[in-house]
Amino acid sequence: MTQLQHRTVPSDTALGSMPRLQPDIQLLRAIAVLSVVVFHLSASALPGGYVGVDVFFVISGYLITGHLVRQATTTGRIDLAAFWARRIRRLLPAALLVLAVTALLIWRLAPPTSWAQFFTETVASATSWENWFLAASSVDYLAEGSAASPVQHFWSLSVEEQFYLALPLVVVVCTAATRRAGRLELRQVLTLALSVIGIASLVTSIAVTSSAPAPAYFVTPTRAWEFAAGGLLALIGPAVLVHRDRWRTGAGFLGLVLLATSVLMYTGDTPFPGIAAVVPVVGTLLVIAGGSSTHRWSVTTIARGRLSNFFGDTSYSLYLWHWPVIVFAPMLLGRPPGWPESIAVLALSIVLAATTRHFIEDPVRRAPKLAGARPRRTFTVAAGATAIVLCIPLIGLASVRVQEQDLTATVDAYVQSQEPCFGAAAALTRECSNPRLADELLPPLAVRTEDTGDTFRCSAAADATDFPGCSFGSERADAVRVAITGNSHATMLIPGLTDQLQERNWRLDVYVGKGCEWREPAVDDSEACSARRTILQRAFTGGRAYDIVLVTSKSPDETSVAEQAAIRTATLAAWRPVLERGTSIVVLRDNPRVPVTAAACVDRTSAAELLDGACAFPVTAAYPTFDLNTAAAAMTDGAVPVIDLGELYCPAGTCSPAVGHVLVYRDLHHITATWSRTLAPILVEAIEQATARP
Repeated sequence: MTQLQHRTVPSDTALGSMPRLQPDIQLLRAIAVLSVVVFHLSASALPGGYVGVDVFFVISGYLITGHLVRQATTTGRIDLAAFWARRIRRLLPAALLVLAVTALLIWRLAPPTSWAQFFTETVASATSWENWFLAASSVDYLAEGSAASPVQHFWSLSVEEQFYLALPLVVVVCTAATRRAGRLELRQVLTLALSVIGIASLVTSIAVTSSAPAPAYFVTPTRAWEFAAGGLLALIGPAVLVHRDRWRTGAGFLGLVLLATSVLMYTGDTPFPGIAAVVPVVGTLLVIAGGSSTHRWSVTTIARGRLSNFFGDTSYSLYLWHWPVIVFAPMLLGRPPGWPESIAVLALSIVLAATTRHFIEDPVRRAPKLAGARPRRTFTVAAGATAIVLCIPLIGLASVRVQEQDLTATVDAYVQSQEPCFGAAAALTRECSNPRLADELLPPLAVRTEDTGDTFRCSAAADATDFPGCSFGSERADAVRVAITGNSHATMLIPGLTDQLQERNWRLDVYVGKGCEWREPAVDDSEACSARRTILQRAFTGGRAYDIVLVTSKSPDETSVAEQAAIRTATLAAWRPVLERGTSIVVLRDNPRVPVTAAACVDRTSAAELLDGACAFPVTAAYPTFDLNTAAAAMTDGAVPVIDLGELYCPAGTCSPAVGHVLVYRDLHHITATWSRTLAPILVEAIEQATARP
């Protein structure tokens, strides 16, 4: 996505005879941006089109490294302020324009349920950490089911900007080392530095892609080697490449073949970046290395075409505009776009890109009052412009925060006063009406995904070897000792349970985490999972016995009959010694889930329509998996009771996203804290009945 002016350098520069900007780079930009755009419009058309981003990274490494080395070789120093000012003038104006327009469209078009996520990502994009935000979100319970935001594509720009910040510092350090060593040239020292960085990054990329593929796609350490590869070509290319036209022509076409292979053969299931990214990276390097061949059938001949230059020149703006247009299109249409609309989306993106380049990119980059002034003027203007743009999403987030605070106060009041027909209580009566609630829907749609009750802090991460150690409720010596265990479906019951603890003299200890439910350890358990299961068993069989252990979890989406049998056996083996101590184990049947179509309906439906029963779905679509805890309990001859509150979610066989003026779900299968709090009185009463001693 980096572009420099169309200039070449003499053959006796630090980069030998390789031109500073060759037509082949324009062709690469065109291929890269069109691959990404077509992939986003229709992944089936170019299933590996996402590798276009990697092409941009290599080009950036090549051009920026060459620029910095030329400056250091010519002047003996790197003017960091001037370099960063040029990058700001080149990249920031178009980016801020797109972010400002996108933020305004979020207010106008995006469903309120997405505001918190979308506005947060807009702030992250404007401040160049969107890639880290997405990496964290990809492994976050609370981000499960999150929609793709209209600024999600800024992750790659964030990676580039982090590169622009770091590489000049590396060159400065290498320049200083060259002065001290005396006998070494800057090119040699920098080649060594980039080689070390590149190898370390590639190894990291391969390892992290294998162990944590979702965050690996976004984080800078797994992508740095691609920039380093481009930089190394700029440094050592002239010394190792054969300059005969036919060899350069062959290299260029081989590079295109590698790019075509990755674009056409890779899919969303290809582990990426990792080792798979080597193919498009090498392809890009070969096209650059083969550039400027004078052979009539060379890649350069193709690259000199008008289309190649047009899309090369507009590649940056086209990349910025295409994704918001794609995301907002179905919001405007009320349905996924067909081929005619997709063609219109592409055309609109191209028009916006060409307009932005002509009226924003080029004029600001060349503005005498900025380009001819000291860098601090660029920094000042950039900071002011960024602050103005940030006002839009920050105001949006502030409005969401106000709604969150109002929600807490309102729900507290309703729960404490036991407001009639509020939440789960409404499902107990066939005709339940409370005029005081009027047209109120809680939580408001804008804060639905944030309504967690702040209890996910009590959940252990997948790689944690212990639990966070959350305890709530009565401190009295005679308190009923209760534990809850399971995964996130246990965590989301905690906001409601904590409301009931003091009144009932309960003490609640929390043993919940991602995956790794309570059962006998297995030989294929991870080290973290084995440690947590051991801690669970010791907690429930050692020291003072618990009075009640509550068990609930989201079952795996797919399990074979053999796997189900093995899980039941391991679960019963863990339960047996706890039951023998006199502890009551109670299984809470997993809550119904929301079909994808119903969740999408909620995102485009108003609160009033939801209160009228919109987006309801049949109970037959709400339990897509086998509940393993319930199945294990069925094998205990009644020793482990099962509490099933499904009738509160789906009265008369129909499940509604809103019950008693309360939104039940915050995503496809997690309930809101508000629903949890209205559900808890009924749940706790059922637990007391199930564990009552004769």
